[in-house]
Amino acid sequence: MVRLTDGDDDESAADSDSILESQLNRRNYLKLGAMAASTALSAGVASAASGPEERFGIQWDRVVNAVDDLGMDPNGNEPIDDQLDSAYESGTLIEFPPGEYLATETQYWNDDVSRFGMVGTGSSHKDVQFVFPSGNNGEKYRFLEITSGDHHVLKNFSIQQTDDDTTTADIWMINDDGGLIEDVEWLGRTPTDNNARRQLLAYDCSSVDGVNVARRVYMREGAELPGYPDGVAGIRVQGGSVGEIRLVDCHIEQRGSSSFRATHTRGVLRVEGGLFKNNDNTNMRISAGDHPEKTSWIKGATVIMDADNLNEHAHDGDSLDSPEGLRIDSTGNGYAGVLIEDCDFIFKSCPTSRGIVSSPTWAGHGGFTLRTCRIQNDTSVQTIHADSVDTDTADKPWGVNLENVSITGSTRSQPAGAAVCIDNDRNGSTVQNSCIHFPNGDVDGVLVNDATNCEIVDSNINVSGQATVFSGADVDTSNITSGDSCPLPSADGSTGGDSSTTDDSTDSTTDDSTAEPLPNEIRLVGTGTTTQYEFTVTDSLQASGDTIEEWDDIESGTATGWITTDGVEDAYTFSGDIDSFSFLEGESEIYVNGEQVSESTVTGATTDDSTDSNTDGSTDSTDDSTTDSPDLSHELRLVGTGTQTQYEFTVSDALEASGDTIEQWDTIDGTSASGWITTAGVEDTFNFAGSVTSFGFVEGEAEIYVDGEQVTESTVTDAVTDSGTDGSTDSGTDGSTDSTDDTTDSQNELRLVGTGAETQYEVTVSGTLEASGDTIEQWDDVSESSATGWVTTEGVQDVYAFTGTITSLSFLEGEAEVYVNGTRVDPAVFSLPNTLVVEGDGTETTYDFMVSGDILNDPLVGPTESDDSLTNGKAKGSVTDGIDAFRFSGDITKMNLAGDAALTFEDNDG
Repeated sequence: MVRLTDGDDDESAADSDSILESQLNRRNYLKLGAMAASTALSAGVASAASGPEERFGIQWDRVVNAVDDLGMDPNGNEPIDDQLDSAYESGTLIEFPPGEYLATETQYWNDDVSRFGMVGTGSSHKDVQFVFPSGNNGEKYRFLEITSGDHHVLKNFSIQQTDDDTTTADIWMINDDGGLIEDVEWLGRTPTDNNARRQLLAYDCSSVDGVNVARRVYMREGAELPGYPDGVAGIRVQGGSVGEIRLVDCHIEQRGSSSFRATHTRGVLRVEGGLFKNNDNTNMRISAGDHPEKTSWIKGATVIMDADNLNEHAHDGDSLDSPEGLRIDSTGNGYAGVLIEDCDFIFKSCPTSRGIVSSPTWAGHGGFTLRTCRIQNDTSVQTIHADSVDTDTADKPWGVNLENVSITGSTRSQPAGAAVCIDNDRNGSTVQNSCIHFPNGDVDGVLVNDATNCEIVDSNINVSGQATVFSGADVDTSNITSGDSCPLPSADGSTGGDSSTTDDSTDSTTDDSTAEPLPNEIRLVGTGTTTQYEFTVTDSLQASGDTIEEWDDIESGTATGWITTDGVEDAYTFSGDIDSFSFLEGESEIYVNGEQVSESTVTGATTDDSTDSNTDGSTDSTDDSTTDSPDLSHELRLVGTGTQTQYEFTVSDALEASGDTIEQWDTIDGTSASGWITTAGVEDTFNFAGSVTSFGFVEGEAEIYVDGEQVTESTVTDAVTDSGTDGSTDSGTDGSTDSTDDTTDSQNELRLVGTGAETQYEVTVSGTLEASGDTIEQWDDVSESSATGWVTTEGVQDVYAFTGTITSLSFLEGEAEVYVNGTRVDPAVFSLPNTLVVEGDGTETTYDFMVSGDILNDPLVGPTESDDSLTNGKAKGSVTDGIDAFRFSGDITKMNLAGDAALTFEDNDG
């Protein structure tokens, strides 16, 4: 049989073309010998086949059964070669019932066939297995070689290599467009390159405008690990490919060489999701390609290297040689511009390796971008190394861009001395909004050698060595901090915690099947048909228990998955409503909150069309009355902060939901309401008459707004002073009328919350101070404008209402959490004597200033926005119609203001 060239890095498009030509000649010769038999068999197939039918978005002229119509043996005793070859024609879909099918000869197909498919009908892709003669020593068996045509489908079957060191089978498929390889697995152990070709799947796209997809291709049962270059790779996109190949949610593990490789291709490779683990040589190897309109990318993938813990398919003596995480490599072609986004790299143990992310000099690749990626390095392997670039051959840009990249781990040393090494002529390289946390050993942050026009900005570099090291380089740096930990990667692709030993974060936006269930549940229960579903919810979505498999995917509020076996279920919990639902293939039973619904009614299963209904489904009688309707002119809004929060409150007169913000797990009973809010920024809104007579958080916390003004849990009952529906105003306790016009006398709240340490505090305000509720004990001392007290038990709090500003707050012993108007603050702010206020006038004003001492946001004015930054004596941000305010010490050393906002400051320390 024809064999691909043995070389690794010297492959070219010309090699592929010459190989293809020789194979086509052999194919035509073999075809002539079976002409008569094929003609007779094809006539029989046509008479037995079903009529036109649409599957997978393709219109098939005929659908035939491999056993009943074609006479194939499902027991693996008789070869299927002749029947399979005879059935190969345009518009034919072959369905393979569960069983084993013996293939002994390569199918060389080059007839420009359009729409041909081989699909297993089992509930699992392992139900249909193609088996091959054992001991193909020197034969390097190729199962299918499809070198022309379009819209070929290979789906829902496995290729059984067995567990010996000689049997193998590979596929080479070239399509102009519409190729689909889906739910296909290579089972058994893959031999070395002596008994196999260089890859198990060669997949090319021969049209510039074409797109071929490999979805859920699995290669995870191990291989011989002889070291480079004798190992067999997983998937290769070759030099003759000029269109787009897309890999979606593939799992490739423990290969003898790269899990996938696309370094010579003139087309592009685009990788979506997937797990690539413990593959020798490289786990991912890619170039930007040379497509006229597209570039290659990898998004949402996970790479794990744990060489000390190979999976259960490893044999005694198996060990990895020199595995990398990701190699950016055009093998001398000079391509540039590949994007790596939202990927996780986890290196727990590893032998010698070029790096977790690398682009070697000989790879000949120009610039590339890592964006929103997370890297954990617990080894001595280099983390990121962009080696010097050949400016005579590589396309521009040459620079390396790290955007929002998090690097963490317990490594104690790096071969380059720094976590990130940017070498000669990588001009224009940038590191921005990134985080590096290597606290052990002696590790620098970023090293730049002989490169110009580089930039390191807005990043936290918390390392045991120097944050930055430059040698012959031109690098601008600004806003570099060194005190924070960094987000850790997760083995399932989601961000998990941070790199510090403890995590005080209460962020609950990450999908986590172990998290507390959300209020609603949807279950998809299999009926025995192969079913693919897709749905989207309006709020949060997460897996329920361990019902979701690796081929099911949750991204933001959308889930896509498969369910096949009768009675087996996929379950999710969610908040909000189901916005859309569809079966892409097959069907299953659907249950929402325990009630069975149909595909057409599932989107309405959690929607309450009546915003005024009671918990029993009846409508409030007040809706039908206009003669005595209360004035529901007040508004109460609860805005989620990202914590799972339950609230309850009562108003004096009347209450109703506002708009469609109230979900089915929220209840209104007369003048009382209780509900849940979890997602940051999402809100529950009510209209009411009278005043809020009681309010409490049963669990968690949220922001509270009454008539547009933010209030606290303890002050919400004072926010509205209407006595009823007549519009009259309540008098204060002294009989006078409350005034809200004097903002200097507005009431604020201070809460000190115990952390478990014995803590004594002292606080003074410029106005008045009084205890709030019964939170103050007999050992606390409160005067008109100051207080001294103790708080010790975790979670127990002392609460005060005050006017003016806090002029001092200190802990004489221990420490506690401090909240001002519901927002947690750093108590150090109250020791800063100077103030600076930027007040907008309705048009955007940007500001940038530095001080010689410390600077913190003034909590009595309110928090700055997420786009504003405040680090290392520098404040930078913008205002439009709001106010940004700060306290600081020292002097103002720099001040830039662009716009019409008013700037005022007080220098109280000379």
